[in-house]
Amino acid sequence: MEAAALQRGQLEALRDVIERGLSDILPDPGDPPHRLHAAMRYAVLSPGKRIRPLLALLSAGHLGCPPGAALPGACALELVHAASLVLDDLPCMDDSDARRGQPTVHVRYGEDVAVLTGVALLNEAFAVLGRANHIPEASRLAMVSLLARTVGTSGLIGGQDKDLRGSVEPSLGFVSQLHHEKTGVLFIASVEMGALAAGADATVLEALRAFGKELGLAFQALDDLADGEEDKASVNLLSVLGRDGLRDEAGRRLERAKAALADGAPQLVPLASYVDLLLRPAAA
Repeated sequence: MEAAALQRGQLEALRDVIERGLSDILPDPGDPPHRLHAAMRYAVLSPGKRIRPLLALLSAGHLGCPPGAALPGACALELVHAASLVLDDLPCMDDSDARRGQPTVHVRYGEDVAVLTGVALLNEAFAVLGRANHIPEASRLAMVSLLARTVGTSGLIGGQDKDLRGSVEPSLGFVSQLHHEKTGVLFIASVEMGALAAGADATVLEALRAFGKELGLAFQALDDLADGEEDKASVNLLSVLGRDGLRDEAGRRLERAKAALADGAPQLVPLASYVDLLLRPAAA
């Protein structure tokens, strides 16, 4: 079997583990509050590539940690990601009617339920880590702190605020920082979360942070390229760089991501071989 086919099979197996884990974590809509629980499952279990939890399980696995041991951190990240999408889609934010080919949560369940869904998913993400008693206390505390930084005003929340406020003439630096806060921080958290579950040392964590940062920016560049709309009213890299420049930017970021592992954690270089399968085409 060729290497790519083998890797695709491995990713599908890990994706199944993630889907089962998420389904087990989320509350039963048969239990009250029924509508809120149904909305939580709808938001999380709608079709997605699960890139972020896959990165967590892959980084853990390449450090000798089995999927089951790293699953709480991986699922916590996907809950945060789903919460961010629910809240970003609200009329007062990005005002999106569709997500992953389906009506957004506020369209299907109402704005009130959507707000509660986002908050409930964020709450559950921390609860998942709190219940992960098989993880050493110091590592679990580090994972909780990582999740809090990722969500906070220097991460997803700050990025959304920056996006809402915008810039008169967005520069490459402004858009890259925006993408780092709205997208990159979750990629960093994904590989770091898996490494923390595996008990990685500071050198490995530093290399993975650099890898995750570049990978997140590459993902967003590819996502903007796939959208293919050079809209001057939108804050995206396509508007700043144009199609050719954006393609070059994505390539540079991917090379930097791979170099970060080669330079700082050579034992994790095989992790980079999954990048193309995970990111092409980019999808949430």
